[in-house]
Amino acid sequence: MTDPKPSLDDKASRVAMVGIIAGMALTAAGMFAREPILGALGLVILFVAVVLRRPIARLLSPR
Repeated sequence: MTDPKPSLDDKASRVAMVGIIAGMALTAAGMFAREPILGALGLVILFVAVVLRRPIARLLSPR
């Protein structure tokens, strides 16, 4: 029996979730290290992963 392939919406959701977690981790690291560049990088990753989640999921899905 084979596992069903996740749909594009599921992959897009996972891309957004990973982006949110990475963005929050970098923002927290920036606050801890008092480095504003890490916080800014975290917000950029968060923005890109949430806004562009469908195109990223299409790039990651096998054809």
